[in-house]
Amino acid sequence: MTTAVILAGGGLTGIAWEIGVLLGLRNKGFDIVRDADLIIGTSAGSVVGTQLSQGLDLSDLFARQQQPDENEISPRIDLEVMTQVYSQMRGGGTQTDEQRQQIGQIALNNSFVDWPTRRVVIEGRVKTDTWPDRNLIVTTIDAETGEFRTWSKNDGVGLIDAVASSCAVAGIWPCVPIKGRMYYDGGFRNSANASLASGYDTVWVLAPLSGDASPAVETEVQQLREAGATVQYITTDDTAKQAMGLNSLDPRVRGAAAEQGLRQGHEFADLLGRIKP
Repeated sequence: MTTAVILAGGGLTGIAWEIGVLLGLRNKGFDIVRDADLIIGTSAGSVVGTQLSQGLDLSDLFARQQQPDENEISPRIDLEVMTQVYSQMRGGGTQTDEQRQQIGQIALNNSFVDWPTRRVVIEGRVKTDTWPDRNLIVTTIDAETGEFRTWSKNDGVGLIDAVASSCAVAGIWPCVPIKGRMYYDGGFRNSANASLASGYDTVWVLAPLSGDASPAVETEVQQLREAGATVQYITTDDTAKQAMGLNSLDPRVRGAAAEQGLRQGHEFADLLGRIKP
């Protein structure tokens, strides 16, 4: 039996929430990352997946969310630019390279900081360019062609740049140069890209973004189930959404997001314990 863990996008609050959920699950006996045959990270999820693949402890990562992080940047968000970006999306995702290419053009021409400044932030999260010895995949999009693609330890790309490309929110963070191409956030296909886990027996999907962002993710979750996979899907509930607020890139909300994730992880594990035969 094979297991894949999908860690979706969701900004700084998404990183914190996912860490909380994973810790809550582990506290109840479900150490899903340790037991995973495949880890797929998109945007925020690429950070969490990388940190855990490197062997960092969930308790330590959770504690970090409770502390100020001077390495992080709280961006100025241009609502006009972001309206242009999201006008290309339907149901929380994009369906064509053309849509993603249009977003890419916006991403290439709009960012809050320059690439060297942003790279320092990502380096502060993942520390090294060396890939961990796990089956880890992170997602990204070619800004010029709109092609969705993935990075792994076999692609000859440094870990910092790979994770940065997955986290490069279009219209906010700069596109990332890799091998002569420019890349941005893989979450603009959809926030989880769960279809990459096709063929795995059990798939865990942690998706911080719900509401308008969730239909595309839920479609892929349903497709996995129809193909025979057992899918455990966890997303933010109303209490978590209220605590986390509307700005997923606000570093001040990390602590609250982690606490909500911890609560939901405990609750989900308790539910699984009750329904097990």
